[in-house]
Amino acid sequence: MSSLIGHAAAGATVFLAHAPGAPPRSRMALVLLVALALLPDLDYLPFWLFGIDSEPRWSHSLLCGLGASLLAWLALRRELPFAALALAAGSHRLLDLLVGVHPVPLFWPLPLAQVESPIGLLPSAGRLSFTNVYLWRNLLIECLVLLPPCAIIVALAVVWSLRIHG
Repeated sequence: MSSLIGHAAAGATVFLAHAPGAPPRSRMALVLLVALALLPDLDYLPFWLFGIDSEPRWSHSLLCGLGASLLAWLALRRELPFAALALAAGSHRLLDLLVGVHPVPLFWPLPLAQVESPIGLLPSAGRLSFTNVYLWRNLLIECLVLLPPCAIIVALAVVWSLRIHG
């Protein structure tokens, strides 16, 4: 899995890249897009709190991401475009695939729902423990790999918006 930092950065990138020439958006939109990017990992809570392991991790499916995006879109009375919400939700699945360590149940509940990348471009978050040196090393590597493309995406969105809106 990718780290919470990586997932949050993806949600923030969608927020910053969405309509950069538009009037300032609310901080609530930022919170919502980051929450959608983090949402699939909430399935860790039953494991951490009660030792309940859910396999496959259905919260990582495209169906779950699209459903959460649709609910957010309806709850916000369509203030944010559905595409931005779905992109933030979909970013989680993409980042987890880019780690390439575990299969992701993208097409749950269909048979053969698991999708696995043969290569890993991002390091795994590792064992979640503050004393785990590899966790901190991998977080640094992930930030060095993800933050430049995130910044480029935002910059391109700003340039594109300036060209369109003059």
